Amino acid sequence: MDYTIKSAKLQLTVTDEGGTMRSLIYLPTGEERLWQGGSAWGSRDVVIFPVIGHASDYTVNGVTYSPRSHGVVRYSKLKVVGIGDSFIEFSLEENEETLKTYPFAFLFMLRYELREDSLKVTYFVQSKGGVMPFYVGGHPGLKAPGGEAVIEFSGGENAVEYPLGEDASRSMSLHRIVANKLLFKECKTLQLGGLHGDIVASTSDGFNYKFNSSCPLWAFWSNEEEGDYVCIEPWWGINDFPAAPRELALKPFMNFDDGAGQAFSYMLTITKD
Repeated sequence: MDYTIKSAKLQLTVTDEGGTMRSLIYLPTGEERLWQGGSAWGSRDVVIFPVIGHASDYTVNGVTYSPRSHGVVRYSKLKVVGIGDSFIEFSLEENEETLKTYPFAFLFMLRYELREDSLKVTYFVQSKGGVMPFYVGGHPGLKAPGGEAVIEFSGGENAVEYPLGEDASRSMSLHRIVANKLLFKECKTLQLGGLHGDIVASTSDGFNYKFNSSCPLWAFWSNEEEGDYVCIEPWWGINDFPAAPRELALKPFMNFDDGAGQAFSYMLTITKD
């Protein structure tokens, strides 16, 4: 089922199927700013938990599990636990299906909140028994004509690139990139750590997407051949790679909760020139 919330400048529609965004309209002009799916990418957004990407099999206490792409939330129906004019909250707990690929009892909560021209997305993760390792993050696909956006970093002087699929990193001072089909043909997914401050993506139709989060890693992706969108993804985790440990708890960028619960959030502000 779909649900719609509004602020003065944004209208957001989300679904309880995976808790994902379905539409994000900039009200002053009435324009849709979320990719609406197609052959270039069938999704519009993904809620990521507890693994990132097409992860290989992993082990927990000597038992091997085969995760699905980006984890369990995207394949689950979430429960609405709170809703108002400008916010909505979902929840998910472990069940027979999630336990097949992720052997932990958990509470996962997801909150969308609109404020004028900004959207705040918050993930809350809590273990229901013992120490629980996990990744979490977002995967919004934003409209970008030609699949291109100029992305500027206010705090990229100590950036670190983690090439997809490699056990490697490269330090750099990064202030601006052009995220387009050529870039993604070269790197598939650009994974960057060490960033702080705002990230601003500008598109040829005059829109600016400003992201802010304390996440340790950002990913940038689009289909390398087609699709008028760019994904800007705040991650508390990283894509799996062949040299990574198979034990889930030993993977890099891993988060752990012992029952206290932790919140992770990002802010997206949309403006037009």
